[in-house]
Amino acid sequence: MQDQYYDQYWQHGGDTYSGRRQGYAPNFLRWMAEQLRSPDGAKRTQGLEAGCGDASFTEALSAYFEKTYAIDISEAQILKNKERLPHVQFLAHDLSQPLPFPDGFFDCVWCSEVLEHLFDPLFALKQYFRVLRPKGKLMVTVPYHGRFKNVLIALFKWDHHFDPEYPHIRFFTKRTLEQLTRKAGFHAHWKRKCPAGCTRFARSEFVRRILDVP
Repeated sequence: MQDQYYDQYWQHGGDTYSGRRQGYAPNFLRWMAEQLRSPDGAKRTQGLEAGCGDASFTEALSAYFEKTYAIDISEAQILKNKERLPHVQFLAHDLSQPLPFPDGFFDCVWCSEVLEHLFDPLFALKQYFRVLRPKGKLMVTVPYHGRFKNVLIALFKWDHHFDPEYPHIRFFTKRTLEQLTRKAGFHAHWKRKCPAGCTRFARSEFVRRILDVP
């Protein structure tokens, strides 16, 4: 059922939900470059994008790895991504299931604006931990929920933000994201709250984190 939901999600809402159309896209791409670009231009071995959607960030991510994998629950969207970016290894996969990769397979996992869509984000984080090599890196972003934003949502956007048809089912603060990632085994290397570069207050800030495998 969820794969069919996200097939429709991208078919009918792609222009709305596409990461490349969001105000946060330049910030996220800049952050990606800051963390993954090697001083000597050398590429890392293998990277994974977990929840690639319409591959808004996949092409940029692939520039930093010799081989890049990208997974998403929507098989229909994965087929479109394969046509556009044939050098990336795209796979249809449900993040509620174990990742189809061996332990210690990746240097980095990029998971941007995905955890809030998952029924069990801790399971997904544990899978990311499993497939990362020692000293590997998880780069994750989620929409930020702080006191001020929560008050604004309660006053002006409650019905929209908690619409039963809205695809976000998990809501994070900096503290709860930190607690969840530690449960999965990660060490927080760097975290911050960052502006998204857009005007809609309900998605105006994001928590972005770098997490290391011990």
